[in-house]
Amino acid sequence: MKGIKKQVVLVLAIAVVLAACKQPTEQINNAKAALESVMKAGADKYAVDEYKKLDGDLKAALDEVAAQDKKFFKKFGTAKEMLAKVLTDADTLKAALPAKIEAAKNLAVSLQGEARKGLDAAKALLDKAPKGKGTAKDLEALKGDLAGAETSFADIQKAIDAQDYIVAQDKAKSVSAAAAKVSEQVQAAIDKIKGIVHK
Repeated sequence: MKGIKKQVVLVLAIAVVLAACKQPTEQINNAKAALESVMKAGADKYAVDEYKKLDGDLKAALDEVAAQDKKFFKKFGTAKEMLAKVLTDADTLKAALPAKIEAAKNLAVSLQGEARKGLDAAKALLDKAPKGKGTAKDLEALKGDLAGAETSFADIQKAIDAQDYIVAQDKAKSVSAAAAKVSEQVQAAIDKIKGIVHK
């Protein structure tokens, strides 16, 4: 009877050891799915740093699993903890994403407004640009630049409507820069003419 008890205890002990040595496949799959889920929700665009960290943490956990796989006595405890943290952090990030996306949208709309002001200011300044001998070619070029910026301005709204707020922000910044350049060149021409007049 004692011999049977010893055998049962030994079998149970081996089963426990083998269970501990088993790769945490389910946790790995859950962590990978969680990362993919936050990416689809827009984390790779609207929470770039957090997403990169999460991706790095998952890779580190998988490296730990791979390292244990090479050992005779495998201990996946650390890897399981790392995978559990990836899951928790992914859930936290997913919960924070709507606010981050809303902030990106608000910034895009604000930059769109600034771009519109910049275009209007450049247009008004262009109307005051000195017209005369030697300026026609320059004025046409500046009008062309402004027309190009106006066309790009329409793309800002398209990006906002498509909920691609990062692209909208970039387009708005580009339009503002183009409008500022036109204003700068027109102002320089106005100042130059004023200088000639005052001489």
